[in-house]
Amino acid sequence: MAKLIELKSLYYKTENGVALFEEVDAEFHEGERVGIIGLLGSGKTDLLRLILGLEKPQMGRIYLFDKDIESLKRSELDRLRREIGVVFENAAVISNLKVIENVMLPLQYHTNLTSDSIMERAFFLLSHMGYKGDIWTLPGPLPSYTKKVIALARAMAIDPVIMIYDRLLEGLDSHQSLQLLGFIDEFHKSRSDRLSIMIANDERDLKDVRLDRILGIENRRIV
Repeated sequence: MAKLIELKSLYYKTENGVALFEEVDAEFHEGERVGIIGLLGSGKTDLLRLILGLEKPQMGRIYLFDKDIESLKRSELDRLRREIGVVFENAAVISNLKVIENVMLPLQYHTNLTSDSIMERAFFLLSHMGYKGDIWTLPGPLPSYTKKVIALARAMAIDPVIMIYDRLLEGLDSHQSLQLLGFIDEFHKSRSDRLSIMIANDERDLKDVRLDRILGIENRRIV
């Protein structure tokens, strides 16, 4: 299986001088479903930002699709990021865009589809995931679960190779969690080369998730 993400001898400390990672090595391959767990403050969000190239390590290398992201131009890194979908715990929906506009946004930026095709794709994803509200409403007042459905549809819109779910299930009841996991499982299976990464605070948060392996962030290492 091809390596989609590779971390080599990674050392990273925050602006406050707190060392979060030391000599970290890890590989993530196509077709895998991987869980990453770590206590609050262990560096889970920092790891995600490092993988996306939003932060730089003080030492070590990060490879996306076999490319050293440190050596890439901004435009080249942006092209690689198009192959990564991220869903955050707080959903991060854009409050001043309508529900349908949130899902349409990556399609408008990253594809050459017509306006009608973009609308059709966005509407299909929302409907498929059970969204029954007004697609032209602003998402701000909507419940947390509904916002996560919107965020999930948005992240899946351009069919990325890598999907990262950052504490997606937090704050949801068991029924809501199983519903979202059903969509995630279906989406993972829709491409044989898809890499799915679930980030959580505790292994118990992933008890209903189908995973090939679980990595833990402990003592500034990934084990």
